[in-house]
Amino acid sequence: MKRILAITMAIFLAGCAANPQGIGLAVLEQPSNLRGDRDFTQDLVQIQRAVFKHQAVCNPEVKFSVDQMNPNFARVTKPVSPGATGWAHTIVLNVVLTKNLTTKGRVYSYYGLSKAQVNDMYAIVQRPEYCPEKPEQNLPEQEQASGS
Repeated sequence: MKRILAITMAIFLAGCAANPQGIGLAVLEQPSNLRGDRDFTQDLVQIQRAVFKHQAVCNPEVKFSVDQMNPNFARVTKPVSPGATGWAHTIVLNVVLTKNLTTKGRVYSYYGLSKAQVNDMYAIVQRPEYCPEKPEQNLPEQEQASGS
């Protein structure tokens, strides 16, 4: 009996020390993985439109999803590197529509991010035509503002 218990504990502990590839969204969106937060002036529909524009112009791997249980919550996700899979290799911008109709965004990542990577997640919402993956397409911010 003790041997079975010892084997079970060893298997359980081995699972705890496993590769973070198998982490879930609940683990990713913990305070220890918070990389930045920002308020947005856009509502969730405007953010969704910005993500779709960014997908078309720049990066089809960026995704937008609304929480099925609460339509005031949404997520913008992007792989840390092209083709990466699993929550451990995904940057998540968690977006919440607040009571005063502002939108709060929080960036989560299992691994540390540079300030530029965090700002690139905000840019998907605020400047969807900006493409960090294709710098040759990017106009300086002032030219974009005057061209609009």
